[in-house]
Amino acid sequence: MKAFDLEGNEVFLTEFSSNITCFKIASVNKKQRIELISGALDGLIYVMDTNGNPIWSTELDSVVICMETGDLRDDNRHEIVVGLENQLILGLDNDGSSFIEFKAKEPIIDCTIGDFSDDDIGRIFVLLKSGKVFNVSNNGSSRLVFKLQNQPTCLTLCNFNDQPIMVIGDKHGFINLINPNEEIIGEYKIGKKINCLDNYSISSEQIKKVLLATASKNTITLLKLNKGKTTDHVDRTIKTITRKLPLQALPPERTSESPKITQVDSKPDTTVIPVTPKMEAQNVRVLRGGQIEGGDYLFKVKVVNDGEYNVTDVNIHILSYPEESLTLSRVDGHPEASPDRAKFHKISKGGGFVSPSFIFKPIKDCIKGTVHAVVNFINEKDQIETINVKPHEIRLICGLLKPKTISKEEFENLTRELLTFKKVGEELIIPYNTNQLYQKLILVLKSKNFAIINSEKQEKNGELIGTIKGFAEGTFSKNSVGLELTLTGHKDEQKSTLKVDIFAEDEDMSPHIITEFENAVKPQNCHECEEDLPPELVKKFFSGLPAYCEACGADLHETSEKNN
Repeated sequence: MKAFDLEGNEVFLTEFSSNITCFKIASVNKKQRIELISGALDGLIYVMDTNGNPIWSTELDSVVICMETGDLRDDNRHEIVVGLENQLILGLDNDGSSFIEFKAKEPIIDCTIGDFSDDDIGRIFVLLKSGKVFNVSNNGSSRLVFKLQNQPTCLTLCNFNDQPIMVIGDKHGFINLINPNEEIIGEYKIGKKINCLDNYSISSEQIKKVLLATASKNTITLLKLNKGKTTDHVDRTIKTITRKLPLQALPPERTSESPKITQVDSKPDTTVIPVTPKMEAQNVRVLRGGQIEGGDYLFKVKVVNDGEYNVTDVNIHILSYPEESLTLSRVDGHPEASPDRAKFHKISKGGGFVSPSFIFKPIKDCIKGTVHAVVNFINEKDQIETINVKPHEIRLICGLLKPKTISKEEFENLTRELLTFKKVGEELIIPYNTNQLYQKLILVLKSKNFAIINSEKQEKNGELIGTIKGFAEGTFSKNSVGLELTLTGHKDEQKSTLKVDIFAEDEDMSPHIITEFENAVKPQNCHECEEDLPPELVKKFFSGLPAYCEACGADLHETSEKNN
């Protein structure tokens, strides 16, 4: 981590053993004192003074997903709230001790501190993966505030027009302003996934403004809200100032490089990204994708109306799916609908959309097959239009595994004797720095439902060697599978060799697991639509240049982060 003064001069450099995921400036240890707080992949919370000297640190044994600071005890000092990968929200006191604990039932996306309504039971608000927002008190109790649609990614609280406002950013690039009555009083479209939000209020006798800062991949946008406008015109009062930041593709870590101040183009990116090649000229476009969530397979179809007229009587129909490994259960949010069909009265013009999820129940450990669907609707000319949804191919095992913890000795015995296990191995060349790939693979292993049995890393003459071992079992068959990842490479090079060894009771599982791990770290196909990527597009991706799938228009950098 580097700190700079107002002229861009480096003040200090502090190196951590793991990548930083969150950072805040607050007065935690002492009143009215500027202190720096960081959270990291290894679960370490670190508090420093402005010279980089440590004040205190604490290890939380889980990846830090989000972090916020605020006065929760009315002591004129800031406490720290952190959201962890293990679905815990913790409140840390001024010395690092924990005084709040809230266990969520699903992954945590973001958290914030503030005041929202008269019904608040505390000042902590937590956003979960499903879109649910919970209000959490200092004793760890909670209440559901509301559930948001459109895959929210971040939230913050501010005061606008003399009322508290919750500001929500989502995956589709929209920012919504929501009041305590759950009414959307303002909306603005950035166009790219909103990664984070923050706000700052400017007040005087003559003027009162709220500034919103957003980050979307390589763009920072400043939004200004002016007081005094009616809610019907809030979105028109928003002004944007955009700075595009240069991208780099996983550069090797350096400890002596001086910071560089770069002048960049301040005009917003207005490039239109095609959704599918066959539908560029149409007013209605369709996206689809799928993922495992809570033991179910979710197949989502998104229908977007970019036209100048509403479309009505919208039907999304599942034609076929791999019935030998899945059963179609229901349509999420449509309790009265038939499981294979979602119906909507209309989709509004100018960017309105619907995005139902079809819920499938797996009945086997290995899902293999294709989902076919069709969309039809009535256009402004009272004519029926039909769009065939691009077939969605499923090749999935890891999402249906369960972590299984065994000792290192048991792992060695099972994989060495190979009495009931079959070994399959493959060696891959990955264009990542070995140290970064090691950290990435630990996260990938967990996301693929493997318990980490052992992990170690060593360096000799600049060469890094890392080994990670994991173990899991099938949800249905209970067949066990062991995984050993061995990676080697020079610490300063952007290339690593990854050897994947699978030890499986059911050897048919091995090729699919190897493919899943290869795709997770070496995106030769699009994570969104699973289409193959041409070599020149892969090269652009690893060069840090903007790269979009030619089949579905997905941002490859965003989909890579989402899947890892």
